[in-house]
Order: sequence, then structure tokens, then C-alpha cells
Amino acid sequence: MDSRVIFLTLFLGITAGMQSIDVQTDDGVKSLRMLLGGREVAALTQRPWHAVVDFGHDLEPRPLEAIGYDAQGREIGRATQILNLPRAAAELEIALQSGPLGPVGADLRWQHLQFKQPKRALFTFDRTSLKIDNNYHVQFPQTDWSHPHLIAAEMKFRDGVIARREIVVGGAVADTAQSEVTPVLVTVAANAPATSADCLLDGDRAVRTAAVEKPAALVYFIRDPDLSDAARALDPRREMRRAYFNSNLMLRSVSLDSDTTMRMLWPIPKKFADTETQRATLLFDSTSDASSSTIGLVWFITRAYAGGYSEAPLQLADSVAVAGLRSMSESKRRAVVLLLGRRGDASFNDARAVRRYLQTIGVPLFVWSLTGPRPDDAWGEVDDVSTVDGLRTASEKLRENLKGQRIAWVDVDPLTALRLRADPRCGMTTVAQFAK
Repeated sequence: MDSRVIFLTLFLGITAGMQSIDVQTDDGVKSLRMLLGGREVAALTQRPWHAVVDFGHDLEPRPLEAIGYDAQGREIGRATQILNLPRAAAELEIALQSGPLGPVGADLRWQHLQFKQPKRALFTFDRTSLKIDNNYHVQFPQTDWSHPHLIAAEMKFRDGVIARREIVVGGAVADTAQSEVTPVLVTVAANAPATSADCLLDGDRAVRTAAVEKPAALVYFIRDPDLSDAARALDPRREMRRAYFNSNLMLRSVSLDSDTTMRMLWPIPKKFADTETQRATLLFDSTSDASSSTIGLVWFITRAYAGGYSEAPLQLADSVAVAGLRSMSESKRRAVVLLLGRRGDASFNDARAVRRYLQTIGVPLFVWSLTGPRPDDAWGEVDDVSTVDGLRTASEKLRENLKGQRIAWVDVDPLTALRLRADPRCGMTTVAQFAK
């Protein structure tokens, strides 16, 4: 039976910069290597398996691996997590405790994006419930480990989020193997063939495509909570407040298609911290979804911010990265729109790195200026929406982009999905621009 290697440190959101990493293994592991994107970043020869690693400022999705070796230098266990791709708000790990003949118990280890504490936990061994003590430790019954056994855990957190984990241990089985079907954003030409079979390629190999669909679209907008620039450009007389849901032509004069919803993400972060591990997470509030065809872009862009942080520094680039990650997790047609005003950006990440990141994960980014032309902006191409006519022109580009998008469901893991390319004979193009 192979040794188990697990990450105690899980990276659930956008990750960059210096990071502290902890790993747990059983007693068979005598040395450990950590690889980031295939490059060694730490080599450890004794417990505790702890390292501080510089992830740099590149947000490219990549694997973080921990590889355990025995006394003879043979690999006997490996754990992998993928950075900067959508993950659950909380994840759970089962850390096995070794005995002379096999595991004698397990500890539950978890990570919550907001560092919420567990409310309850369940643990089963071959579908029989076991008692969990106050330290989230479980003692196993006497077991024949020459046969595989199903070990499962579920944890509910105080905010209602539920995390689950299943492993199979014993016999020749080291863990569960799960098949994944991943959504991939593609654009389809009007004359595309009716079938999508063998259209998406991993190198020269066609991958199984379960379906190609046209789901609803979701567009994330990011704007300064101070609406001065938006109101000055698009609603100088503040007519939108009085025109809300009435027949005012301006309200519906600039809109997207009826199957498109809009969501505003405010670029003022809220910090969540864990004093024990000294880790912190920055999260951004967003609004409920609004229908473009009902409300229209002018009212939506000039809506007031309900929070109390309008004077705080803006983190525009950071919020664009988060919006891209969130939109990727929705399995919808998608885009992110950044509305630039007069105030500057205090982000950890820079504009060019974030634009590359959205290109890498396949999320179209549109940058609009509320204050006139920006020919040399760090974001690159910027559309001037400082007038309603300019907004109408920019929104038409956005609408046409969304209209050609489709979601292909493919039988590969999420990281491989970013590398897929379409056979040009299929009239289909993958949106993600992930370097080989």
C-alpha cells in the first residue's frame, strides 16, 4: 500500500507572492520535494514538511505537487493541487495515522476561503459511522488492510458551506480515481458543422466531447463604488433613478441580449484572516444578477453602491482576476467588463498580468473608459464609453462576442482543458490561450 501525502495548506482562490505550505505524510516518507509547475521549489529531508515558496506575480494556472520518497529515494506518495482555477469555497482532507499493519485512525483537515469554523462533521468507514472527537480525530476499527476500504467524511461550516472527501485505502488501491467532465469556452462560426465529435484536440489526439451547448450568458462588471464618473458620463441629470423600471426609452436604449444577465463586482476588498496560520484572503462583494433586457446598461452602470467603502483604495486588477475566476466556475457564456474612471489602482497584481491571466483561462475581457479615450493605458485596448453613443458601440462588440460563444463539455481535467485546440475544419475556436 502506497504512502499517503496530503496538503494541509490548500489554495482556494487567486494565489501569488510568498506562500507558506504545510504537508502531512505517513511514516514511510523520509524526504519530500515540492514542485510548482514542474519546477522544484523545495527539497525537505525531515519533518515538519514545511516550506515558504515564492509563487511570483504570474497568475498562470499550474500544479503544485508534493512528492514523498522512502529511505531508498523511491517515490511512494504524491499530492497535487491546481492553483488559480475554480475550486470550492471549502475543501476537506483525510489525514491517515499510520500503524504497524496499516492506518489506525485519521484526522480531518480543512480549509475555508473565509476561515470559517466547522459546525459539524460526519465520518464513515465502509459506510459505518465512526465517532469523531473534539479534535476531529477518528479511531479505526481493527481492519484487514489487504482489501480496499471506503473512507468518507463530510464537514458543514458555520456559513452553511459543505465539504466532502472520499478515499479508498487498502489492497492495491491508494486513492479514488475520478473521471472529470470539464466545460470549455469556444466560439463557433455560423457555418460550423452540426456535429462536434473529434473537434477538440489535446495535441494530435481528439478528446471526447459530451455536448456543445449555448447556455445563458453572465457578464461581470467592475466599477468604482463612487458613481461620479459613471453618472457624469452616462446620466448627468440623474434620470436613471427616476426612470427605474418605467418606459423611459433611455433605460432600454442600450442593452444586451435577453439571455444575458449582469453582475457588479465592487473593487473594494474585505479581508478575512486566520491568526493561527497567519494566512489571509481578500474577497470582493458582488450584486445579485440583473437582466440586461429589462434594466439596460445605462441604469446598471450608474447604480449606487450600497456599501460604506467608497473612499477606500480601489483594487481594480485584483477584482478583475477574481471576476474572471468566478465567471469561469459558472459554466456559462461569459465576459468581464472593467469600467475605468479617474481614480487609480492599488492592486497587488498589475493590469498586464491580469489581462494575460484572463486570456489564459478563457474569459473575454473588455475595458471601458468613463472619462474619454485612453490610448496608452496599461490595460491595452480600451473602449471610450464616456457618452451613451460610445456605450452603445462598446456594448455591440460585447454582444457579438457573447453571441458566438458556446460551452463544450469535454472528458479531460481542468488544466488539460485549457490546452485544448480546435480542429480548424470544425468552424470552432477555443478561447483560452494557455501556453504549451
